[in-house]
Amino acid sequence: MLRVYLFTAGIILFVAGLSLTIPPLSFPSGAIVTVPEGVGLYALAEKLQEDKVIYSPFWFRLAAIVLGGERYMKAGQYYMSGPQNAFIIAWRMFHGRYGVETVKLTIPEGFTVEKIAALFDDRFTFFDHEDFMVLAPEGYLFPDTYFIPVTATASSTIKLFRDNFTRQILPILPDIKLSSRTLREIIIIASLLEAEAKTVEDREMVSDILWKRLKIGMPLQVDSEMGTYEFAGLPENPINNPGLVSIKAAIYPTFTPYLYFLTGNDGAMHYARTFDEHVANKLKYLNR
Repeated sequence: MLRVYLFTAGIILFVAGLSLTIPPLSFPSGAIVTVPEGVGLYALAEKLQEDKVIYSPFWFRLAAIVLGGERYMKAGQYYMSGPQNAFIIAWRMFHGRYGVETVKLTIPEGFTVEKIAALFDDRFTFFDHEDFMVLAPEGYLFPDTYFIPVTATASSTIKLFRDNFTRQILPILPDIKLSSRTLREIIIIASLLEAEAKTVEDREMVSDILWKRLKIGMPLQVDSEMGTYEFAGLPENPINNPGLVSIKAAIYPTFTPYLYFLTGNDGAMHYARTFDEHVANKLKYLNR
C-alpha cells in the first residue's frame, strides 16, 4: 500500500512539475526577450517570469543548473517565435540559440574601431555606432570572422570581440609574462607592426627595431602614428586591432643588427644599421 501511495505521489509531483514547465498562455510569441550581461541565474529566472516566458522560476533554474549553471547562460536578445517550455528556453540560453538572423562579418587585421563600426549597416537595427566607438577598446577587438545576430547591440558586440581576444591570447599569456613586458605594451607594438609591415618576417624584424628604440630612448618614428616622431616612448593606446601574427611578432622579435627601416616604392622593406645607411636607402628606394 505504501508503494502505491509513493508511486501516486511521484506521479502527482511529476505532473505538477511538468505543468509548471509548459509555457504560459500569455507567452510573448513574436517578441524579443533580452538576457542582460552579467545577470545572475535567480534574477534571470525572475525576469523571464515577469516577461511571461516561463511559469516557474524554480524549474527554469533547475534546468539551467543541469545544463551547466548560470555562468554559461549566454547574454543577448532571443527571438521567441512561439511558445516553448522552460527546459527548451534554458537550453537555448545555454547554447546561445538566439533564434534570429545572423550576418557573417569578417573583421580584417588592423581595422580600427571606427572601421569596424562602419561594417554594421542597416541590418543591425539595435547597433548604436556612437556607443560602439566610445566604449570599444582599441586594440582588444580580435580580428576574425563572426556570425553576428541582427539584434546585436554595441555592448554585446564588444563582448563578443573581447571574449574572442581573451580566448586567442590565453595560450601565449605565459610568454608575455616571461618577456617582462605588459599585455598593453605588446598590443601597442603589435598594432604598429600591423600598420607598418606586411610579411611575418618583416614584422618580427621591425619588432626588434622598435623594442631597441624604446630601450635606448629613441622615438619610434613610425609613419602610421605621427606622434612617434615627436616623442619617445609608446603611443598611449594601440592604433588599431592587430591579429595574432602581429601579436606574436611583438612577443617573439627576430634579433637584427638594424636600427632603421623603411618601405620602398618597390613594396619591400629595407633595413639599415646607421642613419647614413638609412638616408642612402631613402634616396635609393623612395626618390624614384
